[in-house]
Amino acid sequence: MPLLDSFTVDHTIMPAPAVRKAKVMKTQCGDKITVFDLRFYKPNEDKMDGRGIHTLEHLFAGFMREHLNGKGVEIIDLSPMGCRTGFYMSVIGTPREARVAKAWKKAMEDVLKVKSKKDIPELNVYQCGTYKMHSLKNAKKIASDILSHKIGVMDNKKLQLSKKKLKEINKSCS
Repeated sequence: MPLLDSFTVDHTIMPAPAVRKAKVMKTQCGDKITVFDLRFYKPNEDKMDGRGIHTLEHLFAGFMREHLNGKGVEIIDLSPMGCRTGFYMSVIGTPREARVAKAWKKAMEDVLKVKSKKDIPELNVYQCGTYKMHSLKNAKKIASDILSHKIGVMDNKKLQLSKKKLKEINKSCS
């Protein structure tokens, strides 16, 4: 099985909260698509709880679009990571990490302004696969955690696992 890009970076030294430009691809028509790692918590140290991350997913997607879309950038998708330490965001365009971090901060400020569960978009049986699994309180805690720190920018070169290290890891896990 091919090794995915996200598994070639050292999660033991990954900072959080921080933005990482994970990959830039070009479509057949020449459009650039950029994938970002928006790391909320340090891997293997902390994670978002299920209800909080689910509510945040509903809110974050819209708020990030409000603050990032425009000037050659459009969000395609914003989805939580399975490990619950962050979100992946795919965009058309190549915004700088600082622009993404600024939009992320504004989106977290917006989350704190949400007054009640009825203000969470698509929170119903028709538009949500687990509409009863939400917590605005927990989503606000996550947003507060992010806002209590400066959102950094990750350096892919510093995080990159060498081919030798990847072979060692794969041997020890076999």
